Amino acid sequence: MSLVLGVDAGGTSSRAVVATLDGQVLGRGRAGCGNPAACPPGEAFRQVGKAIEEALATAGPGGVRAAVIGLAGIEGLPEGLAAHFPVAPRVVGDVVVAFAAGTPAASGTVLISGTGAIAAKIIDHEIAATADGHGWQLGDEGSGFWIGRQAARSAVRGTPGPLTASVLGHLGVREPEMVAVAVQAAAPLALAELAPLVSRAAGEGDPAAVKIVERAAGLLVRTFREVHVPGTPVVLAGSVLTSEGPVRRAVRDLLPDCAPLVAGRGEDAAAWLAARALAPATPHRDFLP
Repeated sequence: MSLVLGVDAGGTSSRAVVATLDGQVLGRGRAGCGNPAACPPGEAFRQVGKAIEEALATAGPGGVRAAVIGLAGIEGLPEGLAAHFPVAPRVVGDVVVAFAAGTPAASGTVLISGTGAIAAKIIDHEIAATADGHGWQLGDEGSGFWIGRQAARSAVRGTPGPLTASVLGHLGVREPEMVAVAVQAAAPLALAELAPLVSRAAGEGDPAAVKIVERAAGLLVRTFREVHVPGTPVVLAGSVLTSEGPVRRAVRDLLPDCAPLVAGRGEDAAAWLAARALAPATPHRDFLP
C-alpha cells in the first residue's frame, strides 16, 4: 500500500499526517515550532522530526512513497531536516500549502493571519508574488502578534473595559503600568497569545477591542489587494482567519466581491500535494472534504 506524508511546519507548531492515496488517515503528529525563522533551526528540525515520528508510529515509514513539507523562507531541503523523512520530500512555501488547504484550484490568492501575516499570489501551486510577511519587527500587520501588541498598548494606557481586564489577568499583573514589565520579560512573539482576548472583548462590545479588530481587518485587506487578481479564488488561512470571530467577519465584510474560502489543515493539504505527485488526478475532497 502506497502512503504519503504531509507536513506543515509553522512558527507555533509542526503538524504531520500519513495517509493512503485515497485520503484515509493512518496517523497524525504534532510538535512545537518547526519554522527555523521563528526558532533556532536545530530545535525547529527536531520538532518537525517529532511530529513525523508520531504520525508514522502506526503505519511505519516503509510504505511512504511521496512527501511534501510546507516551510517558510527556505529553498531546498536543509540537511538537518532531511534525516527525519522516510523519502526525500518536496519543499514548498507554507503559503502554497495554506492555499491548497482551501481550494483544489492551482492558482489564486491566499491571505494568512496567524502569528504573522502575509498575502500571496499562487500560480500553478507556486508562489508568484507576496505582500507583507516581513516579520514582527517590520511588518506582519494585522497578524496575531500585531493584534496582541495593540492589546498590550491599550492595556498599559489603562483604557477601561473588558480588554484591559483580560490582558492584566492573562499577564498576571494587577496594574496597567505593570503590563510593560510583563511583556518585556516574555518572548516577543508571546504577544500573539493576547489576540484571542481582543476577539472576545470585541464580541462584548469593548470599544478599544472593536477598534483593533477593524484596523487589523483593514490592514490585512490592504495587504491582500497588493497581490490579488480579481476573479481568482481566495483562501483565508492562519489561526486569526480560520477561527470564527470578529476579525474574519470584518475581513469578509471588506471583501464582498471575493467569497473567500477558509483553509483546512495545512498538513492535509501537503499530503494531497504529495498524493498528486503519484496520482495527478487525486481528488482534493479526499484529503480536505
